[in-house]
Amino acid sequence: MSEMSDVSRRVRAGIEQARLDAADRRARAERDGAQARAFLESTAATVVRQFASVLKSEGFLFRLSTPAGAVRLVSESRHEDFIDLAVDTTQDPVTIMTAVSHMRGTRVSTAERPLRPGVEIDQLTDEDVLEFLIGALPVFVER
Repeated sequence: MSEMSDVSRRVRAGIEQARLDAADRRARAERDGAQARAFLESTAATVVRQFASVLKSEGFLFRLSTPAGAVRLVSESRHEDFIDLAVDTTQDPVTIMTAVSHMRGTRVSTAERPLRPGVEIDQLTDEDVLEFLIGALPVFVER
C-alpha cells in the first residue's frame, strides 16, 4: 500500500501538470483558432461564394451566411438544408469542422466531419474546400 505522503505528492503533481497542459492547450487553441478563422474568412468564403453562384445558375438557390468563425450555405427553400464549415476550438488541435444537413420528408440527416482530418490549419487550401463542397452536393441535387 502506498504511503499517504506519496499519494498526496503525486496527486498535487498531477493537478499541476493538468493545469500546465490546459494553459498550453488554451494558448494553442487561441493561436490556431485565429488562423482557422482567417482561413474561413478569406479562402473558404471566396470558394463558397463561387460555389453558390454556380449552384444558382443551375437552379439551386442557396444564400451565403458568414457568422463569426463559420461559413454557411443555406437553402432558400428549406432552412434545414445547409452546408457549413466552422472553427472548432474544442478539438486539440483546432479543426475546421464541416456539416451537411438535409431534410428528406420529415427526417433531417446531418453529417459532421473535419474538413481534412490530420491536416494542420496552415496546410488547408481552397481545393480542400471545393472538394468538400462537391462531395456534399449529391444529397441536394438528387430528387
